[in-house]
Amino acid sequence: MYSRRKLKHWRRRKTELEKMGIGYNEGRYKLSSVARQDPADHVYCCALNSVSPNHADKLATTAGPRAYVYRLTSDGNMVLMQCYVDEDLEEDYFACCWCASAIPGNEGAMLAVAGGYKGVVRVIDCTKEGVYVNLRGHGGGVNDVKAHPTSPHLLLTASKDESCRLWNMDSKVCIAVFAGALGHRNEVLSVDFKAGLDPYDAKEPADVVFVSGAMDNQIKVWSTDGYDGLIKQSDGWREDAGKKFPTAHVQTPSFSSHKVHGNYVDCVRWFGNLILSKSVEHLITLFQPEEAAGIRVNGSEFRKVQDYPLKKCDIWFMRFSLDPNMTHMCAGNTAGEVFVWRMHARNTAASATLVHKQCKKAVRQTAMSADGKTVIAACDGGSVWRWDLIDNGLGKRGRSEDRDPRSEDRSDTEDSEGGDESGDELDDDSSDDSSDDSDETDKKKVINEEDEEINLDELSNSDEDGDDENDDSGDDANESSNDSNDDS
Repeated sequence: MYSRRKLKHWRRRKTELEKMGIGYNEGRYKLSSVARQDPADHVYCCALNSVSPNHADKLATTAGPRAYVYRLTSDGNMVLMQCYVDEDLEEDYFACCWCASAIPGNEGAMLAVAGGYKGVVRVIDCTKEGVYVNLRGHGGGVNDVKAHPTSPHLLLTASKDESCRLWNMDSKVCIAVFAGALGHRNEVLSVDFKAGLDPYDAKEPADVVFVSGAMDNQIKVWSTDGYDGLIKQSDGWREDAGKKFPTAHVQTPSFSSHKVHGNYVDCVRWFGNLILSKSVEHLITLFQPEEAAGIRVNGSEFRKVQDYPLKKCDIWFMRFSLDPNMTHMCAGNTAGEVFVWRMHARNTAASATLVHKQCKKAVRQTAMSADGKTVIAACDGGSVWRWDLIDNGLGKRGRSEDRDPRSEDRSDTEDSEGGDESGDELDDDSSDDSSDDSDETDKKKVINEEDEEINLDELSNSDEDGDDENDDSGDDANESSNDSNDDS
C-alpha cells in the first residue's frame, strides 16, 4: 500500500520528466517466458535489435559455438527463429550485437555479429540465412563487439590481445587499431561508442570516440581525431585490387585512469558525456572524465558523480545495459536477480528487483527495449529470461485523485516501477473491516502461489506464473532511508 504523500510525489515527478521529454514507466515487471538452450553452455551475451526499426522485436543471444535469433511476440513469448552453429565446435562466443549495411540495396538486411574465443568476428545475414562476412585480425579472443549508433556498418571490437579495432563491415577492412605504448596492458573486456558524433558529418570534424575497460583496471577514452577522411576512405575499398588499406595505429588515448576501480573493469557505457563503469566491487560508478582540449593525454583526472549499489556481484564478466533512450539501466548478479534503475531519479537505489525462485544462476548480461518495458536476462546454464512491464500499477490507479490508496491490492503493488522510492504502508487501523479481510485474503493468495512448484517448460503468459518475479526485499531495505529523505 502507498501513502497519499508518496502517490502525490510520484505524479509530480512524472510531470517534471514529461516536460523534459523523458519517458516515465509505471507498473511492475512480470515474468513472461523463459528460453532454454544447451545447459552446458553459458549465455554470455544478449542483444535487442536497436539499429533496424523493422526488426526491433528481434533478440540475439550467444552460447558456446551457437548464435540464436528470437522473435519477441506481443503475448510475452520468445520464438526461436534461427540457430547458427560455428564450423569450429571449440568456438565459444562471448559477445554479440546487431548491425546494418550501408550498401544500397542491403539496408534492410537483418545482420547479427558474434565474436568469441577464436578471435574471428562473424557477421551473420539472418535474412539470407548465411555468413555475411568474416573479420579477421585479432590475435586473441573477442570479448566485446559494438556497432556505431548512427553508422551501424562500423564495428568496434575488444580483444584478449590488449587492443581495440574499428572495422568497416561492408568493405571488410580494419580502419584503426587502438593499442601501443599507452594502451591497455591486459585483456580489453568492454567498449562502447559515444553517441551524438556522426563520422560522416561534413560540418564538424569526422570523429569516432569510444571508451574501453580492461583487466588492467584501467578505463581509457579513445578518438580518431587526427585521422580525418580515413572512415570515408574505407567505404568501397577493395583489398583484392592489390592495394592494402592504410590502417591507422592509435597509441595515445585522450583519457586514462586506473583510479576509478581497483579491479577488473568488465563493463563500460557512455551516459551522455559521463561514463558508467562496473567492476567486482558491488556497484556501478558514474563519473565524468576530465579531457583537456587539444591535449591527447590528460592523466587520470575525473570527477565521480555517484554510485549505484549492486549487491552479490563479485565476479567479473557480468554486464549491465542501458535502454537506447538512456532512461533506464538494468544489471544482474550471481544470485539470478535483476535490478532496474531509473536514471533520472534522485535515489540511486534500484526502483525494481526482478527475481524468480527458479532463476538462481548468474546473470551474465541484460538487455532492455527502447521503451524500457521489456527486460532480457542471459544466465549461466543456458537460460534466457524475459520480463515485461505490466501497466496496471500506479499508472492507472494513480491518475484517479479520488481513489483511496488503502484499497489497492497489495499483490499488484510490490516493487512498483511507478516511483523513485519504496512505498509506505498505512496502519491497519486506518482501514475498515472489509479492507482488512481483503488484505488478509490477498496475503494468503500470495503465500499459496509462492509454495507452488512451477514447470518452466510449460511457462506461458498466464497470470499464475509471475507473482514472485518482483522481490520486495530491495524496497524494504531502503524504506527507512527513503522515508527520512522524504521527511527532510
